[in-house]
Amino acid sequence: MTKTHDQITNELRDLYRADSMPWIVGYSGGKDSTASLQLVWAAIASLPEEERGKKVYVISTDTLVENPVIAMWVKTSLLRIGIAAKQQGLPIEARPLMPSMENRFWVNLIGKGYPAPRPKFRWCTDRLKISASTKFIQDLSEANGEAILVLGQRRGESQARDKVMDQYQDSTRASLSKNKDPRLSRVWVCTPIASWTSDDVWEYLITEPNPWGTNNQDLFDIYRGATPDAECPVVVDTSTASCGDSRFGCYVCTMVTQDKSMQAMIQNDEQKQWMQPILDFRNKHLAIEDRHLRDFRRLNGRLTVFHDELVHGPYTQAYRAKLLTELLHTQRLVRDSDQKQGTQLIELISTEELDEIRRIWVEEKGEIEDQVPSIYTEVFGIPYPGRELEQAPLDAGDLDILDGVVGELESDPEAARELYKLTRTLLAAQFQSIESHKRAKHLDKLEGVLKQYAFRGEQDALDFARAGAPAGELDGDSPDAGTPLA
Repeated sequence: MTKTHDQITNELRDLYRADSMPWIVGYSGGKDSTASLQLVWAAIASLPEEERGKKVYVISTDTLVENPVIAMWVKTSLLRIGIAAKQQGLPIEARPLMPSMENRFWVNLIGKGYPAPRPKFRWCTDRLKISASTKFIQDLSEANGEAILVLGQRRGESQARDKVMDQYQDSTRASLSKNKDPRLSRVWVCTPIASWTSDDVWEYLITEPNPWGTNNQDLFDIYRGATPDAECPVVVDTSTASCGDSRFGCYVCTMVTQDKSMQAMIQNDEQKQWMQPILDFRNKHLAIEDRHLRDFRRLNGRLTVFHDELVHGPYTQAYRAKLLTELLHTQRLVRDSDQKQGTQLIELISTEELDEIRRIWVEEKGEIEDQVPSIYTEVFGIPYPGRELEQAPLDAGDLDILDGVVGELESDPEAARELYKLTRTLLAAQFQSIESHKRAKHLDKLEGVLKQYAFRGEQDALDFARAGAPAGELDGDSPDAGTPLA
């Protein structure tokens, strides 16, 4: 049975007064989380000032690769939430979160070479969204004994989400359920709008003023603009799609064939056409078949055979360099496209992320060509603004000589490239050992480099893997199941 917003507000008010557990409201800026936060806000605002002692944290994780329109909407909303809560004397605090540097999308994709996410290797969700919020919730619940997490989940959104909602049933406390994540065993889950339909949510948002000063009609227009025909149908039965069911997310997402919401935004509003280069980048470089763009070794150098082929691991050095070049070109196009709309402030990849990618390439992968600064200067025509690294043992001239020497193997270009990488990486490992003054495990590192580049090419590596692998290891569930890079 659908509850009215007054009934939900009353329940939330009673729940708030019941104990001293802090609350955490998950906020994405979308309609469901907005409605849930608005209900929580109304419940607390209706209490006498002396009963508003319990803190409510509004958390929102910025993956740093969100649809830029939605990302700006969320950022502005969080600022307004903080200001309005202070002005109204409410114990509500906005806490923007973001993934740690090691978990960021470009650091993993371009830096480490992880291939674009796919259904059987969906490495992005935990790193970009779950890790930061889980840590915050875990720390808060452990510091206070317990905590209540308010989520804007509704039944009927999808079969997958309904299964999650089923896990929150049979609570040991009225209207609450224990979190199923063992890391959050001290966290109770509250889903105030679980019984609402999409139309219920919109009716509430349009008829009830937003308490932190955001215009909910603008949110409705964002959803409407993200549908192909920019129109809302008249709902006559349950088979008719409701207005505002658009899905927003990361513009790099390859879990879907097309980013229909961004495409619709561009199509429906000429003021959003500056996003076209972003959509083009995603379609041309991420949503593609990429096996031939990946190294025949896994990230740690191991060889794995599946259906008589080697399982390919991370993106090759050449393709990672191409991805970075194209991403920076995209950033330049966006910044130059419509500065009246503030596009000059759009940052698809930060200097800090570029620094980390540079460090991974040079220090972890031994790619002492140190390409990041030259790629940046090539695209923007200005010196690289990031921090400096230790001087490489070989300069560009030395590397050209090495390339020329191995290039004499004209009859086997693939073997020549492998020999180049072997020599370069050995020199890099030796240089790092000298610079750090740490000889421990240095021989192990050199041995690892020799093993990794021990083959003339992919066929040579495949023959070796076939000969050495037990019969049961020549097949598996899928070439991309689990973590094919490890």
